[in-house]
Amino acid sequence: MSNHQHDQASGLRQMMTGQQPKIISVLSTVSEQHHPRLISNLAASLNKQDSDVLVVQAAKIDLAHYGIKSLPALSDVANGKLAIDHSVKSSKFGFLTTKLHAKKNGKSKLTDTADPALNQVFESLSSLFEVVLVDASLDNNHQLPLEILNQHTVLIQLSADAASIKEAYTLIKKIYSQLGQRTFGIIVNGATDEQAATTFRNIARVARSYMQVELEFFGAIPNDQQLSRANKLNRVVVDAFPLAQAAKAFKALAQRLHYKHPQFVETKVASFV
Repeated sequence: MSNHQHDQASGLRQMMTGQQPKIISVLSTVSEQHHPRLISNLAASLNKQDSDVLVVQAAKIDLAHYGIKSLPALSDVANGKLAIDHSVKSSKFGFLTTKLHAKKNGKSKLTDTADPALNQVFESLSSLFEVVLVDASLDNNHQLPLEILNQHTVLIQLSADAASIKEAYTLIKKIYSQLGQRTFGIIVNGATDEQAATTFRNIARVARSYMQVELEFFGAIPNDQQLSRANKLNRVVVDAFPLAQAAKAFKALAQRLHYKHPQFVETKVASFV
């Protein structure tokens, strides 16, 4: 990214009377393959609705799903090793992507979350996009991978089975213990609308009773064979099978997020190869 592009982007943001990108951390209690699949399909759906989207891989495991195993990390930018444009690339699914850290050797720095340089790099990059989806997991201190994420939306993907619901409730408790009351969004995976509604009511009732925490239902992703077929084709379902029930669910979820997001000036402010 050139200095001219960065200055232009900063200027545009200042002109937009304080409007900020929508930053969404997505936590999951479903299998590793379903979690990045959700984020990729959601990002692709948002792209199709004319949102500039960045996906940030910040989970504990460096997933190969996004095709960024060899890509330099934002932590390298924060350490002054390279320019920020070297850490961002276009994914095979059409949206732009980056990763927070290089692959770790089983250990994570306790100071990463509050690292001011890394938080600043993330904030600067995020300011060039309308929506930033963070593929996240909690660290050993029950914290999100960056302090700045605490100020933004947290979505939790769970399934309708008891183990997943229990784990999701545990995630909420851990974040609550660090940050106190806040609202969490809930997405129910592999469920009918009726199953998802029942699952949400159950976990929302418990969270409200024991922590006074409010949950918000964002939608259900049905158990759709077309979703698995698209994954085997190395594609997102919204492109491969746009009329599939899962594709319609992702489009509805993207519309919900897009609707809740303030309108931005219709100007592309960044371009990465």
